Amino acid sequence: MINRLRKGDKSAFREIYARYSQVVFNLALRMLRSREEAEEVVQEIFLQVWNKADSYDSQRGAISTWIVNIARSRSIDKLRTLGYRDQTTELNEERVNSKSDFSRIIEDREESRKIIREALDSLPDNQRIAIEMVFFEGLTHIEAAERLNEPVGTIKTRIRLGVAKLKEKISPYIGDLL
Repeated sequence: MINRLRKGDKSAFREIYARYSQVVFNLALRMLRSREEAEEVVQEIFLQVWNKADSYDSQRGAISTWIVNIARSRSIDKLRTLGYRDQTTELNEERVNSKSDFSRIIEDREESRKIIREALDSLPDNQRIAIEMVFFEGLTHIEAAERLNEPVGTIKTRIRLGVAKLKEKISPYIGDLL
């Protein structure tokens, strides 16, 4: 789909917009707390997706990840231009500049990735593959089912069972967040 978008295919753009616009709008609304501002940002985001399709790099993540990152960046930019600096978004410069805090954040992130990777690797292959396709590659259940030549219901069941096992394996590390 991204290759079609890069060639200026409007139907590819409509597909991407249909698939991701609600997620992008929800993220922008949650960050901006204003429906009007969120709607404006969504327009800017998809204009950037259309104009900068060549900047998408599949090696760095799924299309959904790329679009969500654009949405987050645009929303933050909008917050800055509007002058919003409440307690939830204000950064404590001492903490940000602290090497020990930064190192701890990096270590925590690496440890989290390791825990999640080990939990994923412990799943049966059919569950792990279905989860990776939907959650990491950004495919829909239907697309994953087509790619795996399986019924959609089978893919949904594999994902549901796999996610339940992941929660079980990861919950000791993150406690009540699940």
